[in-house]
Amino acid sequence: MREKNLYLVFYDIRDTKRWRRIYRKLKGYGIRVQYSVFRCRLSERSMQRMRWELEKILDKEDDLMVIRLCPRCASDILLRSPKDDNPFEQEELPFLILGDEAV
Repeated sequence: MREKNLYLVFYDIRDTKRWRRIYRKLKGYGIRVQYSVFRCRLSERSMQRMRWELEKILDKEDDLMVIRLCPRCASDILLRSPKDDNPFEQEELPFLILGDEAV
C-alpha cells in the first residue's frame, strides 16, 4: 500500500457554478472542515490526479492552495468546533477514488 499524506485544500472560487463543481469534486477526495477547506488523506498519485481534475474546472481568477502536513504537524492541529467529531482525526475514509485504493 502506498504511503498517504494529509493535505489541507483551500479554495476561493468567484463563480457559483464553478464553486459547486469544485465542492462536489473535493467531496470525493476528503472531508469538508470549513466552508472552503477540505481535509484529504491521499497518496501522491491521488493528490496529483485531484489537482489535475481541479485545474480543469478552475478559472484564472480562482484561487487554490494545497498544503501537505507531515504526521507531526497533523497531530499538532488545534481545533475548536461546535461538533463533537474532529475532522482531523486519522481515520480511513469510507469511499473509493476511481482507479485507486481506498482513501
